Amino acid sequence: MMRAAAFQMLWFLHVFTATTQESVKLILSPWITAECDEQVTINCNASSRLGGLSIKHMEWSQDKMSLCSVDKEGRISYSNFTSDFLCEYGNGQLSLTFKRMLPVVSGRSKHFKCKLHSNQGVSRESTRVDLQECAGTVEPFLNSDGPSCRFNHVHPDGDVHWFHGSRNLSDGSVKQYTTKQVDSEGWLTIHSYLDMENPRGSYNCSLKSTTSGRYIASALFGDEPRPTMFRYSTSNGVRSQAATGIALHILISLAVMK
Repeated sequence: MMRAAAFQMLWFLHVFTATTQESVKLILSPWITAECDEQVTINCNASSRLGGLSIKHMEWSQDKMSLCSVDKEGRISYSNFTSDFLCEYGNGQLSLTFKRMLPVVSGRSKHFKCKLHSNQGVSRESTRVDLQECAGTVEPFLNSDGPSCRFNHVHPDGDVHWFHGSRNLSDGSVKQYTTKQVDSEGWLTIHSYLDMENPRGSYNCSLKSTTSGRYIASALFGDEPRPTMFRYSTSNGVRSQAATGIALHILISLAVMK
């Protein structure tokens, strides 16, 4: 009898726990795309099919580090974190807003986790934020040692391709040197230069994303009085007019070589 009673009690606890866990859930998007230098918000909504849900604790975290949490009184508290963000709470929704997404906290290996403790059980779900391709500024230089370009505020990694007028210099005929540095926020600085004495004519340095294979920034400089720089728009896959122009310049250069 005692064994039967114990078995029934364990079965009851199992059913009760399973039912409780199924009754409360968190609703959030499993994947979000953030545009370069744009604000992004992640929403986590607590829901219950039974009604009468009372939230005791709700929290956003990443890499086992709490970002912000809300208690049963609806009061928000923050922990130490390097990025600039804001948390807001209301009606069972805890929102996490970044003024701009950083590479160091984005990507497949950096999941944001939402956790819930309530009168109807616990729940947890996660999401990731993928940062689109970014290239902040291009700094071209031309001196007696050869042309050089520095790409700042870059994400993700990229390769620099060089063109001299209609000639593609990526064929190895000219020595090319490239260095890359990553800052504390995850942004790359890519510096590339060519070993050429007394360079003449127009040069184009273009940064090609290793992720998408697209050019995300370019600079055309040399004999012109002032360099012309281009940033490629990644919004909806549409390029700016200037970026389209430099793409045509590259295609024409390649066609002339054939």
